[in-house]
Amino acid sequence: MTNTTHPSPGSLPVEESVDRAAAFAAGPSRIPRKFVHWVLAAAAVLGIGGALLEHVLTEAGINPSPPSVTTPPPRSSSTAALSSSEEHEATVPGTLPALMGLAQMTPGLARPFSLTDEHGKALSLTDERGKVVVLTFFDGRCNDICPVLADEIAQADAKLGALATHVIFLTINTDPAATAVSGLEGVLENTRLARLSNWHMLTGPLIELNTLWRYYGVTVAFDTDTRSVEHNDVMYFLDAAGHFRYSATPFANERRPSGTYYLPSAQIREFANGIATYAGQLAGKR
Repeated sequence: MTNTTHPSPGSLPVEESVDRAAAFAAGPSRIPRKFVHWVLAAAAVLGIGGALLEHVLTEAGINPSPPSVTTPPPRSSSTAALSSSEEHEATVPGTLPALMGLAQMTPGLARPFSLTDEHGKALSLTDERGKVVVLTFFDGRCNDICPVLADEIAQADAKLGALATHVIFLTINTDPAATAVSGLEGVLENTRLARLSNWHMLTGPLIELNTLWRYYGVTVAFDTDTRSVEHNDVMYFLDAAGHFRYSATPFANERRPSGTYYLPSAQIREFANGIATYAGQLAGKR
């Protein structure tokens, strides 16, 4: 998954160096004519097959190329788009907001949705009116930023104390190849989130998920060969009336070559404190 990352110095493995200048100076190796003809024929066949595969995946809603998504403006319940100047009123100053990439948003109404939670039950955003919503995105296999963000959510919920009853955490699935409820098991098994009564992992038909990804500014790319998923990360704070109030940018560092994500525990605590602080402010004003 692609995130806003801050790799630790010296954490990357040393790769074997290649003398590219010498390789170019040696010139191309000779290739038999019959081999060239065979490659061209194979490329033509594979090209046709690839086109058919992409067509099938597109029809199914899983296109290996990322959707054409620009960073939002999030839209209100009407069809009129907000201009980029209307999207954010101001970046919130201070060390904690800087860590979170926090921005204060024009309070337009967030697009409603109805999806299925980790228990197979329908959950609608409009049903949560009266509560502050913290909206996040990660995949159900929990093999991306999920473990880090899950810890931040769990700690934020604990920090909210009594206000936690007025806040709900909703996470939308970003895995286009695992949209069934069974595809959410990775999150339930690998995090503490299943213990929270006010957190839900949501999924649904791919066409509906893709509509929400586009609307909320989440770019999802799926590799049909490796079945890997890459997406950007964003967090929204919605007030009790369902309006956008803040956006933030979750992040994590990537370990290589394992591809797992982590943050130092101190940064996880600080980000969690930020979630609790701004969700708590909105909950206190409901």
